[in-house]
Amino acid sequence: MRIASLFSGAGGFELGLDPSDELQLINDVDGAAQALLSGHFPTVRMIDDVRAIRGPELDFVDIIVAGFPCQDVSIVGGQRGLGGSRSALVEHVFRLAKAANPNRILLENVQSIRFVHGGRVLAYLMHAAEELGYAWAYRILDSRAFGLPQRRRRFYFLASKVEDPGDVLLTSQGAPLPKGRIDLSRPIGFYWTEGRAGHGLTDDAIPPLKTGSALDIPSPPGVLFPDGSIKIPTIETAERLQGFSEGWTDGVPARQRWRLVGNAVSPPVVKWIRQRFDRSERWDRGLATDMPAKPTWPIAAWGDGQGRRHAVSVYEAPDEPNIGRLSINDYTWNDLSERALRGFVTRARSSSLRYPIGFLERLEDGLHQKS
Repeated sequence: MRIASLFSGAGGFELGLDPSDELQLINDVDGAAQALLSGHFPTVRMIDDVRAIRGPELDFVDIIVAGFPCQDVSIVGGQRGLGGSRSALVEHVFRLAKAANPNRILLENVQSIRFVHGGRVLAYLMHAAEELGYAWAYRILDSRAFGLPQRRRRFYFLASKVEDPGDVLLTSQGAPLPKGRIDLSRPIGFYWTEGRAGHGLTDDAIPPLKTGSALDIPSPPGVLFPDGSIKIPTIETAERLQGFSEGWTDGVPARQRWRLVGNAVSPPVVKWIRQRFDRSERWDRGLATDMPAKPTWPIAAWGDGQGRRHAVSVYEAPDEPNIGRLSINDYTWNDLSERALRGFVTRARSSSLRYPIGFLERLEDGLHQKS
């Protein structure tokens, strides 16, 4: 396939595609992303501003891929939807698709696109694809089901003119991910920057990697290991937890490495989707029900491009998920500082949030050891 990549970021889409695919164009307005992408794809044309790309430049492209900016649709980003200047840039994906008529469009974003701004962002994507004659399907997929020990639920939207997109994304009902109780005998991931309104507790995995603060100050999640140690991942470990090779973002300033990795598309998920282009199977129409007329859209859905839309009952993992699990020995870690740990425990103790029995006590034991 010949590919145009928009909002390319750290290159997650590019790594997940097949080695035989031809990358025709990459795009990102961020200087750190440009430096990273130019280093890994030196022969591919780079255009920094998506608004400057013209349709004829994509005339020979088979697919447009885009992890369009999520700041205006994420829970932490103000939820301005298409009223925000950043996420509104997705409109340029459909502007270029109208001009170049590629066979497919593949989009990725945060799972909260289902309900943010009254569901109107996702409604726009469905409508825009239908206006151009594309059938479409979407599905929330969790990166943890693809071998990464990170709970990362993300939205994948495929519009196609060459196959039923349901035959790619919806061919299996999948399997539920394990939802066991938090157990101190296994690693527990948590957001040490929070504690009052949320904590992100995750059994045997980290909660979603974030971009850090507006000042590019990294805030990697913490992990309480069964031996009582309290760690945070190094940037090299964060790369691996996102599905990149260790050192993928070398050469970029440290703070910006964290931002690029936190924003990235997980390559193993893209690889799974790409493989299904070549091995598509008929999806089970028995999984389809009427699309709800409410602002919270289902976790998966399908449209024929002519106005028929259905919710689809599937899980966020494929039939045989490869569950990612944490290990203190398989990755490199730094200690969470006493100040950071004390701040979290103080906030947690003063909050009304529920914590598993023994969790905060184990953290306090860690504080005593640091004192």
